[in-house]
Amino acid sequence: MNILITKNGPLQEFCASTFNAAILVGIAKGLIEIYAGNKTKFTVEIYESTLESTFTYFQKLLIVTSYEAHNGETLEVLKCRSDEFVEAFVKEYEKYHKYTLKNDSHAFENEYYYMMRDQINLLNNHLKELI
Repeated sequence: MNILITKNGPLQEFCASTFNAAILVGIAKGLIEIYAGNKTKFTVEIYESTLESTFTYFQKLLIVTSYEAHNGETLEVLKCRSDEFVEAFVKEYEKYHKYTLKNDSHAFENEYYYMMRDQINLLNNHLKELI
């Protein structure tokens, strides 16, 4: 979604976002906060639905619980080693980041493009420390 405005002059970008990007940024932010020791749990809203996913870090495990916020029903639970999840997540996040640049010639002008790059680098650096 791009919101472009013109007001007495040239076309300006007011907001550039996609629901997918917002979800990825939210997951990356939560994982970075877990690695920094600031959190052990975070929730990401799945846009255009009433689903929410809660990520809980416990003893090197990441537990992902997806639930229907409307009625509180748990829909799915994933339990895996946190670093394996982060490695898979970063791989897909990098693909999305490259896809954004490929399909948006103005991506370099958007601060979110750089925020995503920085999140990917932070998560990759953490994974490298574990090797």
